[in-house]
Amino acid sequence: MNNMIFSLRPIFIGWATLAGLLPLQLFFALWSGIFFGALIEWFKIFPDRWWFAFVVPAAVAFFTIAILGYVGKKLNYSRTECRVFADRVEFEEGFFATSRKTIRFLDVKEVTLHKGILQQICGLGTIYLATIATGTIGTMNRFPWLGLVNASASGLALRDIPNPDAAFERIRELVYSSDRNRGRIS
Repeated sequence: MNNMIFSLRPIFIGWATLAGLLPLQLFFALWSGIFFGALIEWFKIFPDRWWFAFVVPAAVAFFTIAILGYVGKKLNYSRTECRVFADRVEFEEGFFATSRKTIRFLDVKEVTLHKGILQQICGLGTIYLATIATGTIGTMNRFPWLGLVNASASGLALRDIPNPDAAFERIRELVYSSDRNRGRIS
């Protein structure tokens, strides 16, 4: 069976991306301001402006993380697609690094839907497909906002999918019918 049933693409929402990055931005801005500000003050680079030594590194860190996160996620999402067939899912993503993955429904052990608060506001969600090896190596990307690939060594996370409830039910039914056809479920 090579006929694609449907395709899923993540939706990029700029303000939600920036809102999700805000805690990380604040942490690294504070850390950079204190660490590099102390170094700048210690070496007396700005002797008359002690506050300047804190503000410059903090501002650089704050805006650098926002720009990298925004651009990286936008570029990554522009090349991300999940094609769903009757017997498998084919996933392709990435801009800085690319990844292609195929998961047969017979190998899927669990289908999970997660909707974070920002995703709920935007009508999006994340669908996780777990295989028997999911979680054994722990290679799921912790920084998808940088535009790095999102497929783990085993499972798959389909992030920021529109109409996630309907997509989840369609995928879950395909996995369930695959189990029935193989005789795992009566």
